[in-house]
Amino acid sequence: MSRPDPKSKITFRFRDCAISSVAQMMRALKNQAKSSKIIWFRGQSQQKWKLIPSLARNITHLNAESAHIKRFQQNAAIHLRNLPQSEWEWMFLMQHHRASTRLLDWSESPLVALFFAVSEKKYRRSPGVVWCLDPLALNKFANLKEFPFPEEIPAFGIDKVMNSYLPSLVKENPAELLPVAIVGPRNTQRMAAQLGTFTINHRLHRPIEEIGNSKHIWQWTIPARDKKNLLLELKYLGISELTLFPELDRVAEESKELLK
Repeated sequence: MSRPDPKSKITFRFRDCAISSVAQMMRALKNQAKSSKIIWFRGQSQQKWKLIPSLARNITHLNAESAHIKRFQQNAAIHLRNLPQSEWEWMFLMQHHRASTRLLDWSESPLVALFFAVSEKKYRRSPGVVWCLDPLALNKFANLKEFPFPEEIPAFGIDKVMNSYLPSLVKENPAELLPVAIVGPRNTQRMAAQLGTFTINHRLHRPIEEIGNSKHIWQWTIPARDKKNLLLELKYLGISELTLFPELDRVAEESKELLK
């Protein structure tokens, strides 16, 4: 994998816009989907947050990555029926349980992303955002090798070109590779329910929205005043914590709603 060509061109970028309803979001998507066959989405409670993985938000955490992984592996083993069989599997297990990694979560569903942008009560008074990503454009800008099928996205554990992004091999590559979009098996109920996908960072931790000409990324902003109504609309559409986190503790939380 080579460094990106600064003259490489990505042919489109949609305008950022504000959304106040699910219907308005769907109109924006309908207009944008005409030009891009694949769009991924990420919802964030605060518009001001950058698109940076949790591990890269503090330089000291990056330096402690190896120790962090070892500690997780040491203490997680007793809780696992089947131990992960590869470094990739360990990384995705850590991400699933909210440990710090080089991964950033995305979804193929705009409704899932919208839920994460509006659902946290402590950020209800701040504007949120749904980021829209063209993963093929991001990978093209990173000069990721072309696949026989033009709309193919690399998968961890399958495509060897991704091995340079493994924590154990990052320091062995002298180049600072750009973030890329990747997919993996949806081997948990949560990941399947959320239609999860990922971007992964190498050693270059510039926010994804600031890479290159930024034509691979755009946003739908969500005014704070509209968050509560959007959450209600999502509930009418069957998008809730119970559907996105199909786990027993969420079932218990959902049942408590009847008591309010």
